[in-house]
This record gives sequence, C-alpha cells and structure tokens, in this order.
Amino acid sequence: MEKLKVMDLFAGAGGLSSGFEQTGKFKVKVAVEINENARKTYEMNHEDVILHKDITKLKYVNDEGETIDEFRDIDVVIGGPPCQGFSNANRQQNTLISSNNQLVKEYLRAIEEIRPKAFVMENVRTMESEKHKFFLDESDEAELVKLGIEPAEEHIKIGRSTSYSDKLTDFLLNAYEQRIDLTPFMINKDLMSKLTTLLKHAKKQSNQDLLNFIQKETNQKYFIKTVNQHWLDQHSEYWNSLYQLDWADLGETLKNLMVGNAQDSSSFKEKLENIIEAQKVIYKISEVIDNKVKLFDIQLKQHDLEITIKSFNVFNYIKRKLADLGYVFNEDKYIFNAAQYGVAQERRRLILMGIRKDCLKAEAVVSPEPLFQSRDEYNKIYDAIGDLENISPEVDVKKDEIYKESHRQLIGSSLNAYLNNSEKIYNHVRTETREVALKRFQSLKEGQNFHDLDESLKTTYTDHSRTQNTIYRRLAYNEPSDTVLNARKSMWVHPAKDRAISIREAARLQSFQDSYKFFGSKDSQYQQIGNAVPPLLARAVAEGLLELMGEKAKVKIKDILFSKDKVIVY
Repeated sequence: MEKLKVMDLFAGAGGLSSGFEQTGKFKVKVAVEINENARKTYEMNHEDVILHKDITKLKYVNDEGETIDEFRDIDVVIGGPPCQGFSNANRQQNTLISSNNQLVKEYLRAIEEIRPKAFVMENVRTMESEKHKFFLDESDEAELVKLGIEPAEEHIKIGRSTSYSDKLTDFLLNAYEQRIDLTPFMINKDLMSKLTTLLKHAKKQSNQDLLNFIQKETNQKYFIKTVNQHWLDQHSEYWNSLYQLDWADLGETLKNLMVGNAQDSSSFKEKLENIIEAQKVIYKISEVIDNKVKLFDIQLKQHDLEITIKSFNVFNYIKRKLADLGYVFNEDKYIFNAAQYGVAQERRRLILMGIRKDCLKAEAVVSPEPLFQSRDEYNKIYDAIGDLENISPEVDVKKDEIYKESHRQLIGSSLNAYLNNSEKIYNHVRTETREVALKRFQSLKEGQNFHDLDESLKTTYTDHSRTQNTIYRRLAYNEPSDTVLNARKSMWVHPAKDRAISIREAARLQSFQDSYKFFGSKDSQYQQIGNAVPPLLARAVAEGLLELMGEKAKVKIKDILFSKDKVIVY
C-alpha cells in the first residue's frame, strides 16, 4: 500500500508527525506551524514537507469549490489546536475572548473542506469542561440550529462600576449597535500596564511608596516622556468630556509626583482607578465587536458592569460538527495517559480519533488498548535518561552535539534501546546553575520540591506558599515523570546530579529519540518539548488508526517495548 498522506496542523516541533511516520505507513505532506523556532525544528527532522505558517491564511478549495492540488490527496489530518478555558477569573485580566479558541474552528474548517479519510485531534484533557466555550457570534446561529445545540445565556462581569458607568454603558451599547471601532478611545497597552502598577503603589499606606515607584529612573523617564509629550493625545478620541477632564487632571498630578510633590492622594487614586476600569471595559467590548460576538445587554449589577451574551461548549460543538460531517470517532474513551503507551511520563491528554464512515473497516472507533495498565508497570525516568547520567551536558546552546564514546545504554530496558537510535546525542544542554539554585539542588532528595526546602532557601520568592509542587522538583529515577511542561521554567533537577535536567533529557522523557534535533534558544527548545505530543503516544494512536482502516504498522510498539532481546532495528 502507498503511504497515507498526512497534514499536521499546529505541528509544533513535530512529535505527532514523528509518531505517525514511525509506523512506516504515513508520510507527512503538509504541516502548519506559526512559531519560527518550532518550524526550524520541524524542518530539520521531516523531509519533503510543505510548511505553512498561518492557518488562517490557508485556502483549501478554489472559487469553484474544488480542492486545491496541494491538499487534494491528503488522507489524514492531525493536530492539536490551542484551546483556552474561560472563567470569571478572566475578568481580572484585560482580555475577554481567547483568539485561541477560534483556532479550533480553523482545524474543523480543514476537515470540512478537505474531507480526509481520517483525523486525529489532540488537546488538553479539560477541553470537555464547561470552561472551554465559544461565545455565540453572528455566523453561528444557523449552524447551531442544524447541529441541535442550544447556546446558554451568560452574565459576565467585565469591570467594576465607577462614576462613569451609566454614561459608559450608553456609549458602549451604541458603539456595539453601530459597529464603531473603539480603538481610538483606548490607551496603548504599555501605558495601561504602567498605570495599573502605579495604582497598586497608590493604594499602599505610605505616599512615599508611590513617590519611590514614580521616581525610579526607568519609570521617571517613561512618565516624563509620556506626560510632557502630548498627554491628551494618548487617546485619539474621547468618549466623554468628564473622562477627558479627569485624564487631564491625572497628567497634572503625575507631573507633581515626579518632582516629589505628593498631595492628598485619595482623589488621585479614585480618578486613576476609574480611568483604568473604564479602559478595561472599553477593551472588552472592543473584543466583542471585533469578534462579532452577539451582545444582548450591558447592565450595572451592584458594584460591577455585566454583559449578557450566549455561549456553547467547545467539545460538544466539535463532536456534533464532526458527526455531521460523516465521521465516526472514539466517543467513550478519549483521555489518554502517555505512560500507558510506553512514555516514561504521566501525561493525560484528550485525543479524538475519527474515521470517515466509508473508510471505517471496524464495528466502531475505539481507542488503542493500553500496553501498561498499572503504575508499577510504567516505564520509569531511569529507563529514559539513566544512561546519560555520566555524560556532562553543555551550557552553551551552540555546542549541541556529543559523540557517545564512553556511553553504554541500559541493559534490559527496551525504552532505552528505542531512544538510543543515534551515535551522537544532540541538545544535551542545560541551564547554568547560579549559587542560590545550586544550594537548593544540593538540599533536595529524589521526589522533593520547593516546599521541602529550608525557609532560608525560599527567600527569593515573594509568596512561596503559592509555588506549585512541580517547581524545583528533583526527579525520582524509580517513578514515571510528571507532565513535562517547560522543564527550564519549572527548574526540574536531575535525580542524581546537582543540576537542571538537560534539553535532551526532557526530550527523552517525552519519548523523542536521540536522532531528533531541536532548534532555537534554550528556553525555546525546552518549551517546544513541553508543548509536544510524545512521539510514542502518537505512534500508538497512529497504529490504532491504521487498524480501524484495515491496515497494520510495519513494526508495532508492542514488538519494540516487549522484545525479548531488547534490541530492535528501527
């Protein structure tokens, strides 16, 4: 059989593609990834792939409705569109609508227009929760009726009430009805950020704290430039004359503060807070207008401004949409634990596997059977990285090739044999260890984390009670890893050495083989690895997809991980 042609959307560093191609039955023809470093990583590891940058710019069919040549023979669409949950906590930020959620619709657009034989969609396991939602826009209504989805009414707080609230509500409702661009009424994000921090200092007990902040050299330069050079022009237009007067007063007060004149700050704080709250509300309604979200009302409720809109669950929409397009998928079991498929890591993700009805060669679409059932059976961190313990990693990201001269792979570990598929080891590079970090490393035992440190070693953290348990975790050789995120930001510590784990060790925990190279800065490489789908998990999914389509992989994961001699030619 000729290899099935694949398109990988939101491809990242290529973990999903790698797992599919390892079966010997898939060939990635097209990939889409917007991150520059991840694109370079992808290019280095996947040959003859047409690589696109921005999925929103892709056109799959021409004006006559025919599939464009490049996408005509795509058999399988795979990928993990970003999807961000929403909660009322979002109102503490300046954003209301996650543009990421719209990328889910881009993934579905590709399936609808290309009509592949099969698809795989990977995502966060919480995607099925109520926090993952679309806000109803003008283009949704007819489709939701067709799919039998009833959107739910939502009342969302978008800011605190101020002396402007009544007039601001009238202005914004009119702006929505008239589709007025609100950008001219908004200050830029840098200034908004500075003013928000300024308010925090103004709310402290001492006026001196406020003066110290505003007279700090970098802040003083910023405010002198902003206040003295066209303060009133920070807005292109003003929505209200009282607001404009308050803005002018704020500029005068800032001038006084910069020369050390801190008068009664209560009036200043009130005006500053009112202005910031008004800006937050304008910004959020601007998002509603820009995203064509249907707005039913803006009301003052007690101490908050509240909007009435409608929403519907992302995951429910995806399933209804795919079923309507003629696909059958694994409806009952879609949460996968990577450790059950050989990865030395407990990573739970939502994976939908779908087959077009006319291509399904089985009774139903079922998830592949786990290879390991219990935690005792899972591959451990030692299986993944134990053989690298005495190979000292570099600290210079450019020195990313080491010959395995004195290296010995682990005896009796089939995962270790699988990972050691190269004479060189690439990206065995770590972050530099500073004195405080080294003291922390030295005091931690396997399995311990930041909270196990002596109080004297926690002083650089403002509120260490809020530090997550994954920070400064010293990995334990005899356990599977926690979910690999950005191991550099998490400051993960090697199980036996007083150092951070290397980029290659993080990649091994994600089941990337040694021949797989990563490109970019240290942080970018750690992040690419943390974002990736573990190739072994991807391979298990690809094998399951093949069976549902009446095919089989050349070599199965089971044959690799349960081989008697622990050595297999890949």
